[in-house]
Order: sequence, then C-alpha cells, then structure tokens
Amino acid sequence: MTVQTVRFQTSPEHADAVVEQIAALFDAVHAAAPKGLKYFAVRETDEPVFMLLLELPEDAENPLPSIPAAAAFRAWLPTQTDDDPAPRACTVLGRYDA
Repeated sequence: MTVQTVRFQTSPEHADAVVEQIAALFDAVHAAAPKGLKYFAVRETDEPVFMLLLELPEDAENPLPSIPAAAAFRAWLPTQTDDDPAPRACTVLGRYDA
C-alpha cells in the first residue's frame, strides 16, 4: 500500500473556507468513486490545522489528479497557508482493520 499525507495550518479567518473546499473535494471524490482509494480529511478540533490522508493499493495510480475538483483544491490550497502543503510519502508503522 502507498500512503501520503498533506498537513497544513491556515489562519482562523481562512478555516471556514478550507472546510468548505474540503467538502466540495470529497463530494467530487464520492461522485468519481475511484476503486481502492481510501481518503480522509481531519481537522484539529480547536485549531485551524488540517490533515489529508490518502491510501492506495500498492502500484496503483493516484486518481485524484484526474478529478477536476481535486486538482482545483490542490492549486487553491497554497493560497490559504504559509505551510508547504505538498503530499508527503509515509511509512505505515502500525495498522488495525476490523
């Protein structure tokens, strides 16, 4: 499996816009329904800190760049944060699936 994360912080003034854009992103992903994709978005409860987590089967191509709303989100995100919101590869150290 391949895992990538995007973690970023925005200003409190931009947090609601980020939440709205993430909702639109996930609406588009649900509509496209790519097989084998696991995709999560979380926000720290009291902070404007967000993380996107993407999991793909081994050797699978990432379908997100082919979804227009995902590409638009990726282009828009750097305007909302001073962080580097580039995807980063991760190594899974532990996992539990029931």
